[in-house]
Amino acid sequence: MSPSNNAYDGLSEAVAASFHSTRLQYIRPDENDAKFQAVHREIENDLNSRSLASNKLLRPTAPSAIEEGFKSFTDALLGVAICLQPSEEAADWNPEHGPTIIGTMGLGWGGVSPDTAHNRNASMGISLIKKYQNKGYGREAINWMIDWGFSYGGLHTISLTAAEFNPAGLHLYKSIGFVQEGRRREVCYLNRKFYDEIDFGMTEGEWETLRGINK
Repeated sequence: MSPSNNAYDGLSEAVAASFHSTRLQYIRPDENDAKFQAVHREIENDLNSRSLASNKLLRPTAPSAIEEGFKSFTDALLGVAICLQPSEEAADWNPEHGPTIIGTMGLGWGGVSPDTAHNRNASMGISLIKKYQNKGYGREAINWMIDWGFSYGGLHTISLTAAEFNPAGLHLYKSIGFVQEGRRREVCYLNRKFYDEIDFGMTEGEWETLRGINK
């Protein structure tokens, strides 16, 4: 009599659904993917979104810098294009064209160095195309990413940062369960004013508590 597979049924289901959430799916695009490149450029050219996602000097993005961004994204521990599930697509969507990419999200930008991999921590970031913001997609995607990081990525801590002029982001990260760990005063300069940058983190234990997981 063969042994029961019941112990593995839940694992199989979890793995099968590991790159999907309620309304979104996540794909790892090649840096030469034309659709991904178009979305990346659209995000880079949205100055409001870019100023919220980065403290880099606000200026037109050179093609070479965009190429560097592609490489950093594809080299990440996990870099994904955030896509709509078929149920979220517009009525005139053609499945033959593939899922609609609405943003990008990365964990461990540029890759995790072998010299620091034993610490099991990584920072994350997310950017959405403007028309898909304020629909709850960001919250859903971030929750999926931290689940992946702790369930499959073997991480022990996940961190992110936000400037104080991004109150919506600050509220979102706290409501998801990130803990404010520090505040770097007046390190972001924008439009003739300096702003603080806030550091957030979540430990594996905190995530387990949030998800009701018992060791």
